[in-house]
Order: sequence, then structure tokens, then C-alpha cells
Amino acid sequence: MMNNAVLKLDDINFAFEENQVLKDISCSVFQGEFMGIIGPNGAGKSTLIKLIAGLSTAGAGKIQLFNQPIGQFDKKSLARRIGYVPQHIDISFPFTVEEVVAMGRYPHLRGFINKDTGAAQSIEKAMQWMDLQPLRHRPFNALSGGEKQRTVIGSVLAQEADIFLLDEPTSALDLNHQQGIYRRLKRLSAEEGKTIIIVTHDVNLAAQFCPRLFLMHQGRCVRDGAPQDVLQFRLIEEVYGVKVYIDINPFTDSVYILPYDSDENLAL
Repeated sequence: MMNNAVLKLDDINFAFEENQVLKDISCSVFQGEFMGIIGPNGAGKSTLIKLIAGLSTAGAGKIQLFNQPIGQFDKKSLARRIGYVPQHIDISFPFTVEEVVAMGRYPHLRGFINKDTGAAQSIEKAMQWMDLQPLRHRPFNALSGGEKQRTVIGSVLAQEADIFLLDEPTSALDLNHQQGIYRRLKRLSAEEGKTIIIVTHDVNLAAQFCPRLFLMHQGRCVRDGAPQDVLQFRLIEEVYGVKVYIDINPFTDSVYILPYDSDENLAL
């Protein structure tokens, strides 16, 4: 991991009409980090990731990307640095998997003839990473939820972005597909040096795969660090408003959380 931050946020504030959504958010993110942004509904997680993606503009504070203000990047140059996967993916035209992955090459098109000499190699590498070769000619809309997510992440891979931003990429997937997506993301971080920031409600999944957690509550960051430092029971009970049991998973050696009811019986 490099010492220089690839992304730096300084005192970020954001309001929607009269509602202050983000309050004094500051952090630095480094190359190859895999960071999970967690917190209850309405904490500001999706708003924060959209600001980082350049889809919204902070009301106050600074966002720096590779030591440059994010506002100095035009759309194409920003897309060569940051790849964004939103919560909901809607592709109405009958594109194939390969065509959707190829769309990630748009930021690299140059000149009047849209020449992109690295397209074929990048597309094929992205499809290999996400195990999409058997689905190459399948229509995107005929895919399962997990296959769609792998395809969209493949498109970001073909984009050759340095930073991946993913907003709830596994929320509609079963346990097997959730694990598969997270395993691939962790490999991208470890083997390709990609910086990955993922918004998730699944605290246990984040604790298992993300070495760093960023816990948000009411628009603020209330704890930033390793899972064992962030997932402290008094803090989690305060933030989520529920009693919890916290232990170490003996199979993964990661922290896990089990909510329980007010009668102190473990919830099924």
C-alpha cells in the first residue's frame, strides 16, 4: 500500500434543502484499501459515496483525488480514475454481457474516430476477473441478480479505474452470491491494488472482508478503523438502537454481531 492518499476528504458538509445530510466528514483513503461504509438508514452513506463519485457537489469542505481537487477533473478524466456501481441497475436495451462490459471503455475513447487501442485486452481481462466468459452473449436482462452485479463490476474493471465505489452491491443477492462478490472485490484490492469503497448494511459481511470500516450516524463519522475497533457493542447499540451480542467467528476469525430482543433472548 502506498503512503500517499488517493482520496482525501476534509470537513465535508452537504445539505438537501433544510436537511443537513453530512456533517464535517474527514478521512484519507489509500491505494489498495478495501473500506466498508456502514451505518443505519439515513446516516448519509449513499450521499457520501455520490459526492466522491462526482455526482453531487459538497456544500462545504474539500475532496481531493490524487492530490487534486475533484472539481478540476472533467467527466472523462474522472471516470478514468473512479468507477461507480449504484444501488439499482436499469438497462432497458437488450445489450449482451460483453457489450455492457465494453461500455466501461467509454472514458478511454479518443479522437474523431473514437480510437481505443486497449479495449479488447481490458474487456477480456475484466470478463476473466468476474468469470463472465460463459455469459458473454447472454442478454443482460436475462441474467440473475448476481450475474448482473458481476457484469456491472466487470464494466468498471474494463474502465480501468483506480477507485471502485459500490453502493449496496449485494443487497438483493443470496449468501453464496454475496460471498462471491466480496471475495472478488478483496482479490482486486490485494492483487490489482484497486482502492475499493463499499456501502453496505451487512455489518457482518463487511467485518469479514473489509480491513477498514467507516461507521456513520446522523451524517457524521463516529468511528473509523479496523472492524474490532469499530464494532464495539456500546457504540453499535447506540448507533443502531438495538441490543447486540458481539463475538469472533471461529471459522473466519472476524467480528460478528447478533442482535437480540429486549427480553434478552437471542433473536432467531
